[in-house]
Amino acid sequence: MKILFVAQNFQMGGIQKALINMLKEISLYEQYKIDVFTFSGGELMNDIPSNVKVNTGNLLLQLIATPFAEVKKGSNIWHIILRILCMIVVRLIGSHNFYSMLLKKHRINGHYDIAISYFNDVPNQYFNRGTNLFVDHFVVADRKFAWIHTDPIKANFNYEACVKTYKNFDRLFCVSVACKENLINFLPEYQHKIQVIYNFFPIEEIKELACQYTPFLKSELDLISVGRIENSTKRFDLIPHLCKLLKEASINNFRWRILGDGPDLLANQQLALQLGVEDVVEFVGEIKNPYPYIKCSDVFILTSAYEGYPMVIGEALIVQTPVITTDFAAAGEQICNGHNGLITGFNVEDIFQVIANVMKNTELLNNMKNYIEENHYTNEKAQEQLELEFDAI
Repeated sequence: MKILFVAQNFQMGGIQKALINMLKEISLYEQYKIDVFTFSGGELMNDIPSNVKVNTGNLLLQLIATPFAEVKKGSNIWHIILRILCMIVVRLIGSHNFYSMLLKKHRINGHYDIAISYFNDVPNQYFNRGTNLFVDHFVVADRKFAWIHTDPIKANFNYEACVKTYKNFDRLFCVSVACKENLINFLPEYQHKIQVIYNFFPIEEIKELACQYTPFLKSELDLISVGRIENSTKRFDLIPHLCKLLKEASINNFRWRILGDGPDLLANQQLALQLGVEDVVEFVGEIKNPYPYIKCSDVFILTSAYEGYPMVIGEALIVQTPVITTDFAAAGEQICNGHNGLITGFNVEDIFQVIANVMKNTELLNNMKNYIEENHYTNEKAQEQLELEFDAI
């Protein structure tokens, strides 16, 4: 069976890591011959299994599928100018017309049993899109699948655009039951197409990587958050405020480390200084192997405004670190509240109360750690879901 995955890029990110994990899983099956077409590259390209054939777009497609901040880091003035010119053109003629012209040059020759658009279009973003259009118009396949990695309602998907986009797809795969239910409510005419396939995790690999080094000297209580530092969705800007509330409650025996890079990193660092919490919050930056940090921490904390099925929660549970998370739609599918973690509301006061309770309650924290140790994270459900859909041809 020939399967094509179409990706925007392999920059560090949750969707990209989820794709890498799926490729590692299904490349082990002899009945699947896997190809990848990616608009652009990225640091995760080296993690693609060697038996997966990879093709990359031309320079223009690579530039528009790479975040502008990454293009600027390359310090190639002509690439920067070309990227800016593309930004002007796409505003004049629209994303659909721009991508249609560009993707025609990358039309796939040959035939696939399954073609997969693995990246959902991001609303109100000119360049964070294109894989749906490519699979729909420029790939010949018996069946076409699209992946949805987020809550379509919270992410402000456009109804008319989605009806048109997903018309010719045979399956729309959501990464959680909650996302499936929300997508059915959002696109009821396509409910017969909508199914769930959970994200895969390279469990043994994560456990091995988590033991590669000792990242820091333990304090009395170590907190950790990981992700792209982007406040509108991930709400990392809440963390300095939470640290201030903890200090005002005379809770000073902790260190909160934040791993990741992104457009709001500097603003959050400045906020920590303004609030006087730079002594307890540390912005570590991008780390290729974050798992030792997560493993050595006492609690993993996710502050997102919304999520689909965040990889970082699964990764934390694999290395046996309890989780405190906001109550996004699928939170209950990963967290058994009070057992392997705690689910809280979205505002600062709600999150503060839950964190403070854990920091004062050693028995609760130990009970959660024991529960995680006794209930190992597995890929069994995701394997069942994938085999049911892929082998249905």
